[in-house]
Amino acid sequence: MESHLTSYLNIIFYILAWIVTLMVYQLKKKHFDAGSLILTSLLIYSIASLYLYDSPYYRFNQIHIFPFIYMYLMYMLALSPILKYDNNKIKEIKRPSIVLLNVVSIIFIIASFAQFPTIISNFSNSIANLLFNDSGGQELYDEAMSNSYGSGSGITNLPAIISGAFTNFGVLLFFYYITLKNNNKLILIGLLLSCIVILIAYITLGQRGLIMEIMFSLIITYFALKKFFQPKIKKITKIVGVFLLIATAVPTIALTNSRFGNTSGGSESSLYFYTGQANLFFNNYGLDNGGIRYGDRTFPLFKRMLGIDNVPSNFWERREKYRHLKINDSVFTSFVGDFTLDYGPFLATFMFIVFTLIVIKMTKIRNQKINFHQLILLHFVMCVCFLGGLKSFTFSDVGGNLQIIVYFLMFIIFWFSHDYNRMLRR
Repeated sequence: MESHLTSYLNIIFYILAWIVTLMVYQLKKKHFDAGSLILTSLLIYSIASLYLYDSPYYRFNQIHIFPFIYMYLMYMLALSPILKYDNNKIKEIKRPSIVLLNVVSIIFIIASFAQFPTIISNFSNSIANLLFNDSGGQELYDEAMSNSYGSGSGITNLPAIISGAFTNFGVLLFFYYITLKNNNKLILIGLLLSCIVILIAYITLGQRGLIMEIMFSLIITYFALKKFFQPKIKKITKIVGVFLLIATAVPTIALTNSRFGNTSGGSESSLYFYTGQANLFFNNYGLDNGGIRYGDRTFPLFKRMLGIDNVPSNFWERREKYRHLKINDSVFTSFVGDFTLDYGPFLATFMFIVFTLIVIKMTKIRNQKINFHQLILLHFVMCVCFLGGLKSFTFSDVGGNLQIIVYFLMFIIFWFSHDYNRMLRR
């Protein structure tokens, strides 16, 4: 009984830490921005953890205070570049090479549209199955899991690979185009439809996690760039966003009810489990999981590129390889947990410190202007923190590593383009 009470008090302490952090941040900023959104989400997850720990349908070990302190500090370390990104002080995003921007956007649009006929065909069947078949969501999920056995072993659909690699960066392209005056309307519409195509593709897979990731990406990018929208455009963006949110909520709720409606606790219990488990599983096992995964989840593609053998091709192979661990990627531990489970708490801390220092140095704001390549780097960090706070590291596995490559290439290309144009102006 005493240990149970201590666990409750430790979770409450963790909740209070996020309440105080959010209050201090808001008092300083006096507006709701991307940093506010991420801090609010972490507060919500911590509250959900309290409800989940009290649930009769799930069981967790005793909750200790030190893992929460470690988790909080790692979150704040990763968030520091975003919390420094005060868009009230930034008056302008320096316009990159419009030709380069258009070329990159067209590549993303073509790759997305190449899948359109197949996706639409599958989408109509999936929606009908979801809305009119009680087990439709479970059937879609089972089919996706069956197809995942062979994933990561080779190139089977090049347009899908390219559009998947551009998923989050494509969202940034779309919202940045909205900020441009006299932008190319065809490209803007193409970027919007490309994002919708990816969203529809995720719905056809029956996996709520992928659906939520693209929606979270849209939301965090909107909050990061909304200051630069013209009032009329901001209003239209809000209307379109609400429509997309409602349109996405319908199949997501249907998926949830289909998969969990008949289980113990039902859909409501599963909601607490999904939103609150990362904190609790990290607290129990994040700092001591009976071993590490040596980067096989966070950076498997890069390990293969270095010629390292015995790297799992997908999560099925990884779970088999690390079956001796106490937990694996079958549960959520947040992006912080993914790194401690892969490298251990000491090396993970070192990696976070080095990466954060690099980002802060590369994103220094001068004359209240931010360069596009700096925005690319900050957007990557925003996606890591916002998308990875609920589940795990967004850019893990082969598909996520491809997204890292896209971000890195785009950062380098637009950085050199910026420096080249600056030299020409001298």
